[in-house]
Amino acid sequence: MPETTTRPEPRTTALSLIRTTALDEVARREHSGDAPPPANWEMYNGLTATLGNWHAADTLREDSLLLTEWLAVEFCGYLFQQLNQDRARLDRWLRDFGDQVCQSQQHEHPAGPTAMEIMSVVAGDVAAHPEGPAGAERLAGIGLSYLWYLREDHEVEDAREMALTFALWAGQQLAALMHHDAERIRSCMDARDC
Repeated sequence: MPETTTRPEPRTTALSLIRTTALDEVARREHSGDAPPPANWEMYNGLTATLGNWHAADTLREDSLLLTEWLAVEFCGYLFQQLNQDRARLDRWLRDFGDQVCQSQQHEHPAGPTAMEIMSVVAGDVAAHPEGPAGAERLAGIGLSYLWYLREDHEVEDAREMALTFALWAGQQLAALMHHDAERIRSCMDARDC
């Protein structure tokens, strides 16, 4: 009987990335050495393999868009909680953070500005519907910016860059929300996995 491989779901991939980046953030804060801990190549390689599987199944655009949506919504949700669900504070934070991101981009095809465009769509939606997802309109708004960002023949690379950008931001926010307590992060993410 031929071996069947299951395609990782975008939600599962998003939650795994957030868990890993949040725990890495805690480890970085606890690290007392002169140099920061090394990059998490296991996470990087795992994400690359997942994106490669989606590419091989001809679902990369759809699945990576859903992954990006999951990551952006989680990031925005953590941030909105940190800001006591105050829409005006969220707007100010996004404006200030967006300026920093756009000014610091050095790559010739930076993910940051596109991620900020996506965040503006998600932030408006999360503030309007804090109890849950709003649906197709949000995905369409995100999709416009995201699919424009993906370059032909560089789709896996670009999808990885966008996913890592949002995963790092979401992980940092989750770690802060959980007061940089690794056990609280694990408990929170374990509850989300069911």
